[in-house]
Amino acid sequence: FRDAILSTEEEIIKPPPPPAFQKLLIANRGEIALRIIRTAHALSIPTVAIHSTIDSNSLHVQHATESVCIGPPSSSESYLNMDAVCDAILSTGADAVHPGYGFLSENAEFAR
Repeated sequence: FRDAILSTEEEIIKPPPPPAFQKLLIANRGEIALRIIRTAHALSIPTVAIHSTIDSNSLHVQHATESVCIGPPSSSESYLNMDAVCDAILSTGADAVHPGYGFLSENAEFAR
Protein backbone atom coordinates (compact mmCIF):
# COMPACT_ATOMS: atom_id res chain seq x y z
CA PHE A 1 0.00 0.00 0.00
CA ARG A 2 2.85 2.40 0.87
CA ASP A 3 4.42 1.82 -2.56
CA ALA A 4 1.14 2.72 -4.25
CA ILE A 5 1.02 6.02 -2.34
CA LEU A 6 4.62 6.85 -3.22
CA SER A 7 3.99 5.93 -6.82
CA THR A 8 1.00 8.27 -6.95
CA GLU A 9 2.98 11.12 -5.36
CA GLU A 10 5.83 10.60 -7.83
CA GLU A 11 3.40 10.85 -10.74
CA ILE A 12 2.02 14.11 -9.40
CA ILE A 13 5.50 15.62 -9.17
CA LYS A 14 6.55 14.65 -12.70
CA PRO A 15 6.74 17.59 -15.12
CA PRO A 16 4.23 17.61 -17.96
CA PRO A 17 5.36 16.18 -21.29
CA PRO A 18 6.73 18.65 -23.82
CA PRO A 19 4.14 20.19 -26.15
CA ALA A 20 3.50 18.52 -29.48
CA PHE A 21 4.69 21.70 -31.23
CA GLN A 22 7.21 24.46 -30.55
CA LYS A 23 5.43 27.63 -31.71
CA LEU A 24 1.76 28.45 -32.25
CA LEU A 25 0.50 31.06 -34.70
CA ILE A 26 -2.98 32.38 -33.95
CA ALA A 27 -4.78 33.27 -37.18
CA ASN A 28 -7.28 35.57 -35.51
CA ARG A 29 -7.52 38.77 -33.47
CA GLY A 30 -9.13 40.32 -30.41
CA GLU A 31 -10.49 38.42 -27.42
CA ILE A 32 -10.47 35.07 -29.22
CA ALA A 33 -6.75 35.40 -29.97
CA LEU A 34 -6.00 36.69 -26.47
CA ARG A 35 -7.64 33.65 -24.83
CA ILE A 36 -5.65 31.28 -27.06
CA ILE A 37 -2.42 33.16 -26.30
CA ARG A 38 -3.01 33.06 -22.54
CA THR A 39 -3.67 29.32 -22.64
CA ALA A 40 -0.63 28.64 -24.81
CA HIS A 41 1.61 30.67 -22.48
CA ALA A 42 0.24 28.75 -19.48
CA LEU A 43 1.47 25.63 -21.29
CA SER A 44 4.85 27.30 -22.05
CA ILE A 45 4.15 27.44 -25.79
CA PRO A 46 5.48 30.55 -27.58
CA THR A 47 2.90 32.36 -29.69
CA VAL A 48 2.74 34.44 -32.84
CA ALA A 49 -0.02 37.00 -33.29
CA ILE A 50 -0.91 38.17 -36.76
CA HIS A 51 -2.40 41.62 -37.16
CA SER A 52 -3.44 44.25 -39.66
CA THR A 53 -1.86 47.69 -39.59
CA ILE A 54 -4.75 49.08 -37.57
CA ASP A 55 -4.49 46.30 -34.95
CA SER A 56 -0.75 46.70 -34.26
CA ASN A 57 -1.36 47.94 -30.69
CA SER A 58 -4.11 45.46 -29.83
CA LEU A 59 -3.93 43.36 -26.67
CA HIS A 60 -3.44 40.09 -28.54
CA VAL A 61 -0.38 41.59 -30.24
CA GLN A 62 1.00 42.93 -26.95
CA HIS A 63 0.60 39.59 -25.17
CA ALA A 64 1.96 37.32 -27.90
CA THR A 65 5.58 36.22 -27.88
CA GLU A 66 5.99 37.77 -31.33
CA SER A 67 3.79 39.32 -33.97
CA VAL A 68 3.62 39.79 -37.73
CA CYS A 69 1.74 42.46 -39.67
CA ILE A 70 -0.13 40.77 -42.51
CA GLY A 71 -1.72 43.72 -44.28
CA PRO A 72 -3.97 46.76 -44.26
CA PRO A 73 -7.05 47.25 -42.03
CA SER A 74 -9.50 45.54 -44.37
CA SER A 75 -10.06 41.94 -43.22
CA SER A 76 -10.18 40.74 -46.80
CA GLU A 77 -6.66 42.08 -47.31
CA SER A 78 -5.26 40.79 -44.01
CA TYR A 79 -6.96 38.16 -41.82
CA LEU A 80 -8.71 36.54 -44.79
CA ASN A 81 -5.65 36.70 -47.03
CA MET A 82 -4.41 33.09 -47.01
CA ASP A 83 -1.14 33.97 -48.74
CA ALA A 84 -0.30 36.59 -46.09
CA VAL A 85 -1.17 34.21 -43.25
CA CYS A 86 0.87 31.39 -44.82
CA ASP A 87 3.81 33.78 -45.29
CA ALA A 88 3.58 34.64 -41.58
CA ILE A 89 3.57 30.94 -40.67
CA LEU A 90 6.68 30.30 -42.75
CA SER A 91 8.58 33.44 -41.75
CA THR A 92 8.10 32.81 -38.01
CA GLY A 93 8.74 29.07 -38.08
CA ALA A 94 5.41 28.34 -36.42
CA ASP A 95 4.72 24.63 -36.55
CA ALA A 96 1.08 24.87 -35.45
CA VAL A 97 -1.79 27.19 -36.32
CA HIS A 98 -4.92 27.90 -34.31
CA PRO A 99 -7.54 29.44 -36.60
CA GLY A 100 -9.62 30.89 -33.76
CA TYR A 101 -13.23 31.61 -34.67
CA GLY A 102 -14.55 32.98 -37.95
CA PHE A 103 -12.10 34.29 -40.56
CA LEU A 104 -10.06 31.38 -41.94
CA SER A 105 -11.38 28.85 -39.41
CA GLU A 106 -14.39 28.49 -41.68
CA ASN A 107 -12.32 28.04 -44.83
CA ALA A 108 -11.70 24.39 -45.77
CA GLU A 109 -9.05 25.40 -48.30
CA PHE A 110 -6.96 27.02 -45.53
CA ALA A 111 -7.02 23.77 -43.55
CA ARG A 112 -5.42 21.96 -46.47
